[in-house]
Amino acid sequence: MTWLRRLPHRWSISVRLALWYAATLLVLLGLFAAFSYVSFHMARHRDFDQHLIHETRQLMPFVQERAGVPVFVALDTLRSVAYQTDGIYGTYVRLLRPDGRVVYESPNFARHDSLPVRVQPVLDVQVYSHTWEGKPARTRYTPLFDEAGRLFGWLEVTGFEWSLHRELHHLGLVLGLGIVLSVLLAALGGYWLARRALQPVALLTATARQMGADNLAARLPVPGGVQDELTELAETFNDLLARLAASLERERRFTDNAAHELLTPLSALRSELEVALRRPRQAAYYREVLEEALRDVERMTETVRGLLHLARLERTDAHERARPTDLVERCQSRLKDWQARFEQAGLRFEAVLPAHAWVCVVPEYLDEVLDNLLSNACKYTPPGGRVRLEVHRLDGQIRLRVTDTGIGFDPAEAAHLFDRFYRGRSAEGRPGSGLGLAIVRAIVEACGGSVQAWSPGPGKGSTFEVYWPACPVPALSA
Repeated sequence: MTWLRRLPHRWSISVRLALWYAATLLVLLGLFAAFSYVSFHMARHRDFDQHLIHETRQLMPFVQERAGVPVFVALDTLRSVAYQTDGIYGTYVRLLRPDGRVVYESPNFARHDSLPVRVQPVLDVQVYSHTWEGKPARTRYTPLFDEAGRLFGWLEVTGFEWSLHRELHHLGLVLGLGIVLSVLLAALGGYWLARRALQPVALLTATARQMGADNLAARLPVPGGVQDELTELAETFNDLLARLAASLERERRFTDNAAHELLTPLSALRSELEVALRRPRQAAYYREVLEEALRDVERMTETVRGLLHLARLERTDAHERARPTDLVERCQSRLKDWQARFEQAGLRFEAVLPAHAWVCVVPEYLDEVLDNLLSNACKYTPPGGRVRLEVHRLDGQIRLRVTDTGIGFDPAEAAHLFDRFYRGRSAEGRPGSGLGLAIVRAIVEACGGSVQAWSPGPGKGSTFEVYWPACPVPALSA
């Protein structure tokens, strides 16, 4: 079936499957038909040989030797009249000398052409298939021996096989027609089944063609109630589409945020420089403009760094880099740097830490979470205020809490505090890029945790809580 491999590639899978199925069935049915035909042919020949043997046994008691020549004696008493009947039911009988010369012919020979003698000088039964008057025939030669064991002649029994061949021809015609019809029906049925089986694929293809950059929410339909390869394919494609949509959304958000946040300082910077260049000015004025421009550039640089860091966090699989880390140890390490900053800002700082608290995170990311939360508390808490850091174990989780007595926020704003560039009303006019808390949420969620914030209201302080799944204590830490 090499030709099937050369089918035009433009043919649909349904057509190729149907042709493969039909070709396979054709080969199997052809082999079965050939085996059946040959078996039936051999069986019919055996049956015909049994008929000739039966006729021979009926005639043998009436054969005698007289003067070295075989003759029939009292043949008229034989009940069988087959040797007198002509056609398919007739048996044509002759007695032959040892040398093959005919000494007797049954009466039904008179209506037929002469039959050549084919006996060979072999002292055993001989059977031959041949053509007589254009029709298939079969002859059986039985040697005749006297009491001394000497050959004195042959008994020849012949019958027409044309009825047998007619049955074989009819059988071959029926088998051939049956194979053709079966293969055609199988091809049509196979094509219908293939089309039906591949219909979900066509539906997936049509749905996929409708998708585009402006239709990222579209998903491939998943067959209900069935869990097979097509269902798995649809679910896999949907997962891929979800990841692509998320990636495109991150890129779009990065572009929009960068454009929005950089446009304002760039416009201000351009205006300042244009004003400075309209007419000659004192050196001190130029210095003041350049210093202001440098501060704008630093703010834009901080914003771009934050956006790039967020983009890297969203693309990176933190689970591959995460490892068991003692949260308490990292807190104590970072507090060594923050103690001086809190004192310089005039804030009282408290830390409530257990002996150990193991979480599975990227240690560098954990330091960044601590720095952003503590920086946020230090930035928005006026002098004389208090900042408190706590770590607790809670039902298989580790909670990190940072509480301050700073400016707080409206409870309605809690859901937006971790959005990019979101600045609460209480924080308006204060320095900052608005990306710190967004980075905190990205890191925490990448490591399998969650973060939340709440406040009694503006001017009443705020609390930020981070939850991570607790990690088993590493064996090396024991």
